[in-house]
Amino acid sequence: MTGPAAPPPVTARQRKVFAILMLTQLIATLDNQIVATALPTIVGDLGQAEHFSWLVSAYVLAQCAVMPVSGKLGDLIGRKRVMIASLCLFSIGAVGCSASWSMSSLILARLVQGLGTGGILVTVFGMNADLFPPAQRARYQSYLSFVFVFGSFVGPTFGGALTDLVGWRVIFLPTLPLALLAIAGFAVLVPRIVTGRQPVIDYAGALAIAMTVTILVIWTDSLRLFGSFLAPESLFLGIAAGLGLLLSAIIERGAAEPVLPPELLAKWNFDFLSVATFCSGAVTIGLVTYHAYFLQMAHGLTPAQSGLFFIALTCGVSCGALLAGQLMSRDWHFTFPLRLSLIWGVLTLGVFSLLPGGTPIWQLVAVFVAQGFANGLAMNALVFGAQVTAGEGDIGAATGAITLMRTIGCSIGIAVYGSVIAVGLSGVALPEGWDASAITPALLRGLPAAERADLVGHYSEIFAALYRVAAFLALLGFAAACLIRRPAR
Repeated sequence: MTGPAAPPPVTARQRKVFAILMLTQLIATLDNQIVATALPTIVGDLGQAEHFSWLVSAYVLAQCAVMPVSGKLGDLIGRKRVMIASLCLFSIGAVGCSASWSMSSLILARLVQGLGTGGILVTVFGMNADLFPPAQRARYQSYLSFVFVFGSFVGPTFGGALTDLVGWRVIFLPTLPLALLAIAGFAVLVPRIVTGRQPVIDYAGALAIAMTVTILVIWTDSLRLFGSFLAPESLFLGIAAGLGLLLSAIIERGAAEPVLPPELLAKWNFDFLSVATFCSGAVTIGLVTYHAYFLQMAHGLTPAQSGLFFIALTCGVSCGALLAGQLMSRDWHFTFPLRLSLIWGVLTLGVFSLLPGGTPIWQLVAVFVAQGFANGLAMNALVFGAQVTAGEGDIGAATGAITLMRTIGCSIGIAVYGSVIAVGLSGVALPEGWDASAITPALLRGLPAAERADLVGHYSEIFAALYRVAAFLALLGFAAACLIRRPAR
């Protein structure tokens, strides 16, 4: 009996295209991470701190809207066109962010940039699947994860330093020349691929899904927006979200080329993977911004100092991603690193909830490394699991669907965490004329010692509640991952 055939050798063209894919992954990662440490300063400068979560949610919601469409369009018309269009949108949004004059204009520009980022994130992994067979795919996806690690390592530190030295408007510009280089690389190196499938675009399904996700995210923020989930506005949104889900299902069942193929959603393994992905997105990507907020407001660090802690986080991510990639390339089922990621996340998030203000630096570093390890374990497992669960003809749709679920989880997680902070801040007593929601890290450091210690204590309690919510979501994801069945050997 002979073993499985060896995969074909990697060609020079494949290496060049993959290098451009790595550059594109770096662009998307840098954009998210550079901004993370500057958000408290941006909010303090432009005001309207009550919209902090929406500054992030608008960016993520835009990704949600475009991800399933980008994945399906890649299957229908080729991923080269989708990638170049996404990079152009991203660049336009970056210029708009830098020129923003108010919180509303910044949110709008981030929304445009999010449309580009969503297309980039889906198409990168779709192109990787086109380039390499399954036997090689997990290994190359782990290389993409290392690009994420590098971007996460450089981004927060670079963004924090730029914010302190030059100002927050500059942080949106470093990715522009990289985006232009990537556009040129794809135009020259990637041939136009004719798929042979009629490009019938499911606009109705994409619109229904995008509207449903948007309504759902707003509904999850009802506590902050309306004061209660039992408020008439909240109840209306809840009913609207349910009707939107029903309408989306009806449209997708009748569509010639559905954005989310019903046969894919009919697979129990894919459904449980989607739930686990949702929870993973909420406790990994969704917490990135709040980690920076936690360090600056509950521990009094500067944006530049808090950015340095992301080095510890990304060291953990690199170890977790490397281990997961090695395991899956050696025929370990993707559920093993996924389950380990989520249960490890439950433990580390529980530790975060117990950290008081003034915690020694080395303890903070150790917990960030541990959390990064949990995040890294899931990075490759989610997308690889979706691609092996789907058929070859629906790799783009499956990648788009699972990336969408991770992004929805991130967006809803951000809204929930924002509600936790808003409710916590509503009980903070400050001197007359002070607004707790408008306090920046610099202003916090300038307070008298007694007032600063009191406010840091309040923020520590708020973030303890936030991290307990995140730990519960990780536990829910672990339960879903345990229900995914492995194929019989």
